[in-house]
Amino acid sequence: MKHLLLTLALLQGMAAYAGEVQSNGYTVRFDERTETAPGDLHGATVGRISLVRAADQGLAWQENTPLQPGCGAIAAVTVLNDSHVALCGHLGGRHYTHKIIFMQGNSPTMVSVDQFDSPSAVRVERDGSLAIDVLRRDRFPGELTGPHYFPTVYRLHHDDATFGFVPSFDGDAAERYWQHYRATRQTAPAAAVLPELLASLLAAQAGKQSICAELATLAADLQRDGQPHDAQGARSLMRTWLHKLPAIGYPRFDAPACRGTF
Repeated sequence: MKHLLLTLALLQGMAAYAGEVQSNGYTVRFDERTETAPGDLHGATVGRISLVRAADQGLAWQENTPLQPGCGAIAAVTVLNDSHVALCGHLGGRHYTHKIIFMQGNSPTMVSVDQFDSPSAVRVERDGSLAIDVLRRDRFPGELTGPHYFPTVYRLHHDDATFGFVPSFDGDAAERYWQHYRATRQTAPAAAVLPELLASLLAAQAGKQSICAELATLAADLQRDGQPHDAQGARSLMRTWLHKLPAIGYPRFDAPACRGTF
């Protein structure tokens, strides 16, 4: 029994293998480990990210992280292309985070993007750029009750001065916002999810499909559902949110484009 307890204790102190890939002269690992440092996470399962040079097996870089490896169906480590590797981890089964490592050169660099409750995989777009869909909540604390998820497509921007994810509201991203809009429309009455519906439409304005007819349809649905009770009240409520949403990063509403429709 003493031997068994000693063996278990040793195993708990060792890092459990979670994910490993080879890319551009490096081995990238994302392992589980047990936190031994004092603090709130002491004894918890957390993670360690390591980059090892293939040429001499030397440790090029290492980071201890509170994230546990893996995001459900999304692997802990994924090779995206010749230059980038994606890592995905979570905090106790929620609040997912993606980390992207740029693998070229002698000094790999890393950037992170939080995905809150809903992980989605990093995509390689047709032009070779990297993009990811993020649903952010708690954007209007004290004003909206319950979880309201606001979509944003992030693209990885990389030049001599910048390496990071930036919001994208261009024509290519518009279809992703339309997809979120259509999916949200099926989950609840328009009045219950109006802010996130309007956020999706604002984000899709650069696309080929006009949002004006859909705004008019939303107003009619609000009137039919009895909240607000008349057409003027429905459109007034929608305009209030259309003016609020740019404060959290969405494009401004192009009202002249919808004149005569909404």
